[in-house]
Amino acid sequence: MSQSPITSGIQRLWGNSTPAVRIIALTNIIVFAIPALADFVGFRILGISVGNLLLIWGAKDNIAIAAGDQYYRFITMMFLHGGLLHLLFNTIALTSFGSEIERIAGSQRFLGIYFVGGVLGGVASYVFSPNPAVGASGAIFALIGAEIVFIWQNRAVFGDRAKQMLGSVGFTAIANIGIGFSVPNIDNMAHIGGLIGGLACGFCLMPLLVAVASDAGPIRIRQGRPWGWYGVLAVAIAIVAVVMVVVPAVDLG
Repeated sequence: MSQSPITSGIQRLWGNSTPAVRIIALTNIIVFAIPALADFVGFRILGISVGNLLLIWGAKDNIAIAAGDQYYRFITMMFLHGGLLHLLFNTIALTSFGSEIERIAGSQRFLGIYFVGGVLGGVASYVFSPNPAVGASGAIFALIGAEIVFIWQNRAVFGDRAKQMLGSVGFTAIANIGIGFSVPNIDNMAHIGGLIGGLACGFCLMPLLVAVASDAGPIRIRQGRPWGWYGVLAVAIAIVAVVMVVVPAVDLG
């Protein structure tokens, strides 16, 4: 029996994914699936469904963060999703953009961009949006920002293809941010914050393509910035400073 185009496309995308991306994607799926199964069979904790309980404990909640010092929510929010479609779209985007970044920069740099950029997305939401939020989309926008930086800083190497590549990735970012402004219940501040975080961390961690002479002719090697991780540390310190001094957005209605 032949597979549907959707099924074969998902299998191909998953088969081409990279190790760290698979771990994050599987974690997201498990965190969504187990509570969904518990809710389906009617399991409750103190009368509250497991899915709702996870959202209560782990979502970005400005009051809980500011008044309860629950800063862990900037991380946990990245592993929670508001529904199956939300999870599906983010998983597809993660395996697509994330695998590309992990192949180019390596697993450690991919994780640095993903989590630092994702936390910045959560902090941007904390500062500008009073609403609770969940999802990996801020971290995914960080990956998009990192890819933009990689193409831009190596545009001389890519030549005529650079404009087309930048146009494609840039259009994806702009189109999704545009959708976020027009569709309710989308945390566009997390998207924009994640994109900015990805641009900053990408500048620090994405490699430069350098031509090196060899017996077989010039070859291109990937050269990292020696101060790259210090730059990411500076971004992380700036994020912490912002959280410590700002007053979060609060819904006064």
